[in-house]
This record gives sequence, C-alpha cells and structure tokens, in this order.
Amino acid sequence: MNKTALIAFFFAAALPAFAQDAPKIYTLPSPFDRYTHYLATARFTGAAPLGSFSDQYISKSSFQNFSASLEWVLRNSPFSVGGEVGSTYFKERLPRALYVNGEETISAVQTRTVSQYPIEVFGNYHFLGKASNIQPYVQLSGGISILDYVVYYGSLSNQDQKIAPKYGIGIGSKFLFKKDGSFGVDVRVKYNGTSYKHDYIENGISSLDGSVGIFYRWW
Repeated sequence: MNKTALIAFFFAAALPAFAQDAPKIYTLPSPFDRYTHYLATARFTGAAPLGSFSDQYISKSSFQNFSASLEWVLRNSPFSVGGEVGSTYFKERLPRALYVNGEETISAVQTRTVSQYPIEVFGNYHFLGKASNIQPYVQLSGGISILDYVVYYGSLSNQDQKIAPKYGIGIGSKFLFKKDGSFGVDVRVKYNGTSYKHDYIENGISSLDGSVGIFYRWW
C-alpha cells in the first residue's frame, strides 16, 4: 500500500469519529433564552361594548382602536413587564328624537361618542419558552385613561373630559415567523374597564377587545 492510499485510509477512519466529537453549535440555547430582551408591538384592535355601557350609551362595536407597547422579557423567568399607550373611539348615531334642555325641547339627531387614550403598565406570564414558535400568555394591566365624552344634539354638544383609572385582564399568544426569529404576530383577547361616571354612563366603560399586532424583538 503506497503512502497516498495509507493517508486516505487514515482520514476515512478518523473523520467519522471527529464528526461525532465536534461541537454542535446549532444546539446552543437561543440568545432570547440566554439574555434579557425587549419586544415592541404595534397593535390594531376591534372592541365590543359590554354591560351597562352597551345598554345605556353605545351598543355598536368599534374598529378605530390602536396601541403600541414596549415589553421587557426577563431572563430565566416566564414573566415580562411593559407599558402600553393607545387610542380607542366609540360612536353611535341615534334617530331624530325630542330632547329636553332645561326649559327648552329640541328635535335633534343625537350622536354619542367617547374617546380614550389609555396609558398602562402590564405584566405577562408565558406558558412556553422564549424560543418556542408559539408563546401563549395571560396578562394583567392597570393605569389611567384620558377620557373625552361628547354627546352631540345636531350642532350642539355636551362634553366632559376626565382622567380615570383603567384596568384589564387578557389572554393571548405570540407567533414567531421563524424559530429564534425577531418578528412575529401577537393575537390577544382582553377585557378592559374604566372607572367613569357621567350623564348616560353610570357604571363605567367596559369592553371586550380582540387585537392583532406585529412585534419586533431584540437583545
């Protein structure tokens, strides 16, 4: 056997053993598991009024609601904390009717509106790991809502502006576009309540919100 054949035989025998002992880099934990990371989400929301808010003031659902959030995902923990700001708007127009204004009775088309600009902090509990393609979670939130209540009687209006406490509880899931990726979709269903009383609204503003968001995460 010549030298060339002997060398080829040696490498043919050694390479399988070397391959078995070589480190498998792709089995390392995801950096999103190893480090604290951050997550920004832009969200579109549809909201259905609930309870006395629906019965006494506005019964129509709203699709003019948006929010943005920044989330801090803790290392070696299923928890994350963050903040969210947004805009919600409910509106309903009623048929023409007679309304009493002091000693005057007017015939008008009434338009009911309420705008909210919530500022909240939240905490999420995730059920699966941070590298999972699907990451279901539950959420608790609390904060304030900057309210603008306006009822129009034709060209006349009755307005009230206030800052009120706001709270919520939700359940949702994040879906990564690819494993260990930075982009994904966040789907959430959330109950929102605001402690507010004025005119037609006697027991606060409550709604069930369904939202879809696009998120980006980094570390």
